[in-house]
Amino acid sequence: MDSDHRAVTGARIPDPAVALTSLLRGWWEAYPGTRPTQKALARRAGVDQATMSRYLNPGRPMAAPPRVVRVLHTELRADPARLEEALALAEAVHAARRVPRARGAVVGEAVAGGDGAPVRRRVGVPAAVRVLGHLVLLAAAVWVGAWLRPLPPGPSPISSASAPAAQPSPGPSWPVVRLGDVLWEARTVQHLLNAHGHRVEVTGTVDAATVTAVQGFQSERGLDADGRVGPRTWPRLVVTVRAGDRGDAVTALQALLTNAGHPTAVTGSFTTDTEDVLRAFQSAHGMPATGIAEPPAWLALMGSQQPRLHG
Repeated sequence: MDSDHRAVTGARIPDPAVALTSLLRGWWEAYPGTRPTQKALARRAGVDQATMSRYLNPGRPMAAPPRVVRVLHTELRADPARLEEALALAEAVHAARRVPRARGAVVGEAVAGGDGAPVRRRVGVPAAVRVLGHLVLLAAAVWVGAWLRPLPPGPSPISSASAPAAQPSPGPSWPVVRLGDVLWEARTVQHLLNAHGHRVEVTGTVDAATVTAVQGFQSERGLDADGRVGPRTWPRLVVTVRAGDRGDAVTALQALLTNAGHPTAVTGSFTTDTEDVLRAFQSAHGMPATGIAEPPAWLALMGSQQPRLHG
């Protein structure tokens, strides 16, 4: 069948969403070795598992956005030459969604029917003409509404000058943990003290022994040894941890992630699962999804905990 005949008979054009989903599915199935789960891929891309399943299911295609395509290309170790093809498909799908679909309007063109009676034939009005008509009507409605509505009184020069400027909302701040504090605050301080060699029992309560250990830690680092863990002590106390690390600092991190609604096993071993969960948390909070727990990540985690309790 030649190309002219295909054009006349209306041969199907491949759906770019199906083509993209099939391509991503092929990357996943061709992954060398044990391929990552869809749950793990979803965490790395910062989406839920159901959405990732749709991105990889040609039977129920959902076109992945370019950002997710790049993540999958990296995580699935796909052929570098296929990235541009996948990005082009993603852009094609999302560009098509931004173009309004033309609907054929019916105008009354009278023609003669087979028995001589007049009938109506559907004639499509060009999309550009219909859009222009809608814009004209919209502009007229806005003009009439503005003309009929009374003008609001102008602001008083005094009130305008004295009105305070809008202040940006403050970000999370380091908590101040002191004698008698309990639950996550106490456990986090105690785990991190142990990570620095100041051994204390993890009781979930800031007791006298914990305060003494905090004072020793502060003295070593030239801080005011007041026994309270606040904005000057926290940045020294938190530990940068990443995949492969073990110990008390990892335990503290995993407990904070779990309590912030991103559950991971609290084992003290920084596994790939912990890394995936941390990436998802960072992405959800507008941070670079590095999978490395540095001070900004610790600060965001503490700002996402349950309400503070004091003894």
